[in-house]
Amino acid sequence: MEKQVAVLIDGDNISAKYAENIKQEALQYGNIKVFRLYGSVNSPNTKKWYPVMPRQGIMPVLQISYASGKSIADQALTIDAMDLLHSEGIDVFCIASSDSDFTKLVYRLKESGKVVIGMGESKTKEALAKACDEFKILNLIYQTEEDNLKSDETDADTSINSGQKKPDKEETERGFYEDEILDDDEDEEIEEVEISIPGLPEISSYIALYIESLDSERVNLATLGNVLKKRFSGFDTRNYKCSNMTQMMKKIGGFKVESENAPDGVHKVMYISLADKH
Repeated sequence: MEKQVAVLIDGDNISAKYAENIKQEALQYGNIKVFRLYGSVNSPNTKKWYPVMPRQGIMPVLQISYASGKSIADQALTIDAMDLLHSEGIDVFCIASSDSDFTKLVYRLKESGKVVIGMGESKTKEALAKACDEFKILNLIYQTEEDNLKSDETDADTSINSGQKKPDKEETERGFYEDEILDDDEDEEIEEVEISIPGLPEISSYIALYIESLDSERVNLATLGNVLKKRFSGFDTRNYKCSNMTQMMKKIGGFKVESENAPDGVHKVMYISLADKH
């Protein structure tokens, strides 16, 4: 049976340009049963979500702040999360926020046996990222996809001479509303990075030690990916501009990548082992 997912977005905290990324990441865990955005009606950041929400099927839960500096929206998100925990049959909670105030909520949901996927920017405090079962670093995922789009556009330029039409920005996946969001974000200050993203040398060293600790001399690539997610907060191959584990391992180098037929005779299973030493 497909798992049911609740996506709860902190609209005061998360940029609307990540809307498509949030949706696609959540869909990896099952069917999105609840898709809500919480924000203050007078929040400039939340207002940028207004044209995005109907296009993405997001239900707005807007709050009026009666005192400056008080986040009523955060409280509403927390209350609704607890209500969903006890009444809606939700299996996976996706909390989109860089606000570490949600750390206690994450622990509470996990204590009740729920899977919690965090999504935020690299400025997120380490405590929140580590509390989640997995944490997606949205700005790095977004940038990787932007780079891929630019690469596709370059390929499209080369096809003009062959008579193929170059896609307009409106025809791209999120271009139809991206301009109205990004223009307002240009003057934002870059905040300090809080999550410590390990470099590839550190990842490589850990993989080598992990393989050496095994009874076998190799590890299933999918299993290795799960191990890295548990070991490093926010681990995602896209943080290193790689679409998948296979690309990342080739980028790291120093390991043997093998492919074998799966028991069904149709699919392939990838294995990683230490490179032969001569």
